[in-house]
Amino acid sequence: VANFLSPLSFLSFSIPGSDYSPPPPLPRPPPPVGVVGLAPEHIPTPGAALSWQAAIDAARQAKMMGRGPISTASSTQRKRQHYTAKPKKQTTTTATRPPRALLCLTLKNPIRRACISIVEWKPFEIIILMTIFANCVALAVYIPFPEDDSNATNSNLERVEYLFLIIFTVEAFLKVIAYGLLFHPNAYLRNGWNLLDFIIVVVGLFSAILEQATKGDGATPIGGKAAGFDVKALRAFRVLRPLRLVSGVPSLQVVLNSIIKAMVPLLHIALLVLFVIIIYAIIGLELFMGKMHKTCVHNLTGTIAEEKPAPCAPDGAYGRHCTQNGTQCRVGWEGPNDGITNFDNFAFAMLTVFQCITMEGWTDVLYWVSRTPKQCFCVCVD
Repeated sequence: VANFLSPLSFLSFSIPGSDYSPPPPLPRPPPPVGVVGLAPEHIPTPGAALSWQAAIDAARQAKMMGRGPISTASSTQRKRQHYTAKPKKQTTTTATRPPRALLCLTLKNPIRRACISIVEWKPFEIIILMTIFANCVALAVYIPFPEDDSNATNSNLERVEYLFLIIFTVEAFLKVIAYGLLFHPNAYLRNGWNLLDFIIVVVGLFSAILEQATKGDGATPIGGKAAGFDVKALRAFRVLRPLRLVSGVPSLQVVLNSIIKAMVPLLHIALLVLFVIIIYAIIGLELFMGKMHKTCVHNLTGTIAEEKPAPCAPDGAYGRHCTQNGTQCRVGWEGPNDGITNFDNFAFAMLTVFQCITMEGWTDVLYWVSRTPKQCFCVCVD
């Protein structure tokens, strides 16, 4: 009120016929020291308004006196102090271990404690990774031979293969004792990569035991057939062993999982390609069903006259005709590629169209189809 009335103090007026005189101006009260605490230079004069900077400084000084000091730290520093004050989580892996392994081994069991120490030992992981890499090199150096043929290099590699199998078996055995087999959420077989490792080990053990059990007195070369049973069929699972590198390197797991997730949107493109294959397979069925089983045959013997037989057309039809003397185009040939390349049914038609899409041997299919009997044939070349 004093600040408001002080500018009007120069006005003096009186009412006629009265003794009224204006009251003297009210004195300006001193600033409330200890409440607001304005600096002398920020104390406004009568009739003057506070500047923005003076108002901000006054509010800041009032807050300092009333609520304590104002922190001038940035929001990043305050967040850092907030998170620093939080207690850190324990990084121990004890909670991930089942209380019992194989229904009998507790965490206090000395055997299990030793297995846990071994499988979580960093040099042990390095040894396993080096073994996997060496196994990959051995698989790359191995040269397959038909039937029971082999050489000295393959024989030595087969013997080294037993060493790899023993190391992988010991690793799986130690992890089963350390983490349990199946019933705990963090058990050995609950992890997809560990399940792949376990299947590879089991198949390797089964093939090795079966080879030794079925081997008769006349021992066959290592890697061949043992007593009529082809062990090579089971050894085809060895190609999965390089995938163990993924289970040993977590960064590779992230990359592979990202690739798998990226393949999901490509499913629509795969469906489109499948639709195109189905359409052209139906067209092939309508045009060439049963027309790729005729070839040139000797009239007297009934045998195929050509070293590399190809479809032909009988006299009077468009297509390839038999020009060799004493031959005739007859039905009875199984067809190109041992009867695989044809349009006799929907499955083989889709397979033939897929072969053409992959650009592998599509020219052979073109020539075979062009030689079949037909009313007319047109080839468009760009």
